[in-house]
Amino acid sequence: MRSLLLVLTILLSSVPMGAQESPRAKNVILLIGDGLGAAQTAFGLHYANMVEGRKLHLEALMNDGNTGYSMPTPYLSTVIDSAAAASQLATGRKARNETLSLSSDGYVVETILEAAKRRGLATGLVSNMRLSHATPAAFAAHQISRYNPEPEILDDVLTGYDVDVLLGGGARALVPAGRRVSEFLPGIVDELDGDSNRPDEVNRIAEAKAKGYVVVSDRTGLAEASPKADKLLGLFAASHLPYVVDTRAMGLESVPSLRDMTQAALDVLSRTGNGFFLMVEGGRIDYAGHDNDAGTMLHEILDFDEALGAVLDFQARHPDTLVIVTADHGTGGFSFTYGDFNGRPPGRELPSGLAYAPHHSYPTREQLVALGRQSASYLYMLDEAKGSPERLVEEVRAHTGFEMTIQEAREALVRDADGKAWIEDFSQFYQDQASNPACLLGRRLARHTFVVWATGAHTMEPVLTFGRGPGAEMLRGVYENTHVYDVSMKVLQHYSAGR
Repeated sequence: MRSLLLVLTILLSSVPMGAQESPRAKNVILLIGDGLGAAQTAFGLHYANMVEGRKLHLEALMNDGNTGYSMPTPYLSTVIDSAAAASQLATGRKARNETLSLSSDGYVVETILEAAKRRGLATGLVSNMRLSHATPAAFAAHQISRYNPEPEILDDVLTGYDVDVLLGGGARALVPAGRRVSEFLPGIVDELDGDSNRPDEVNRIAEAKAKGYVVVSDRTGLAEASPKADKLLGLFAASHLPYVVDTRAMGLESVPSLRDMTQAALDVLSRTGNGFFLMVEGGRIDYAGHDNDAGTMLHEILDFDEALGAVLDFQARHPDTLVIVTADHGTGGFSFTYGDFNGRPPGRELPSGLAYAPHHSYPTREQLVALGRQSASYLYMLDEAKGSPERLVEEVRAHTGFEMTIQEAREALVRDADGKAWIEDFSQFYQDQASNPACLLGRRLARHTFVVWATGAHTMEPVLTFGRGPGAEMLRGVYENTHVYDVSMKVLQHYSAGR
């Protein structure tokens, strides 16, 4: 009898109870900090705590306890690119580097955005990059190469499932060949205008309007449209949106912030009442990492955190929303370090009477303050200097407060016979000529910043992942980044649109 009771007890304990029912979310919001590695996250936290005396929204999520480590490992490699990383977050399947939402065998795999749309939920993509760029494209396009022509990728996004909200850059891929973007999107300023890169006369802007999209191209238009639009297409640059610091330096007040775009997307998507999936990318964190430009990267991290603030405000009013924050990979091998620049630092006597005499100079709040006051990117300063060492010294002083020597400025401007900049060490890992000039300048300013970089490319470290809302506890632990998809789908599959 006792044996029978024991068996029955074991069987009954294995039966799922109502209280153990799988979590269900009406909305899922996935925020991806492109290039937001663990060191970059710590950078933002340190700056907010030590300089501004506050906590980031990221830290608030950490304190919820639903924090894990995602391993961004692609198919048959140890370092991932943004296309494969976003594809794995979007599909839950391992992907080959540089492909967009295809299996490792090259077959189309349905993304979470497409699955949500098929189930009747609203969907949205927000990015401060081109909408044809790797991260946003991976959620709504299927391509063998992220480097396929922009119009081909964006056509894939626009002609598949109708994504209800699309906000970002990349307008040059939507206007007819031979035309300027501003002819069709008058809100785009001269600095962000450009020529079409389409091979044909197709006008995707007109097609979008015919499908019912409200089309906007500046901050004012976005604010006016979001309270009433059912479908919203916002295009704010021919290519990528500028860095936050450069937006300010150029006085581009008409360009919306990532928070502006995120809030507008939430306004539109939540109004349907049927639930939604939204992906928000802070893509310029990664680009600043490629540029080895820590000050610019800091402002991008803070901008991303502001967008997260808007999302958390929404989640507080709509607790049936799951919010997930993660990164696709780290970029640059960024870190602060200690060094020896002018001999040993001076010692001092402590209140205890002991003489404190460190052997090395260590970064302090002073370096954080300096990087926080940077008011333009390295690339902007170099462009303004126009090859003149004297002007570069002036630009650096004006936008960072750092004093360069003329010799340092000359070294930062060294170019080969073809006009290309190269990093002296590990040059094979610095192959991007769009970023190398900035990387070279960053090396010459390292004695001021105490910042070191390992590469101009991606790195393989785990990335932090946080969550709040139904199912967020499933994000604890260490896992492949495909698990982010698994969690998102698990909470959505128990929700039916309109229920």
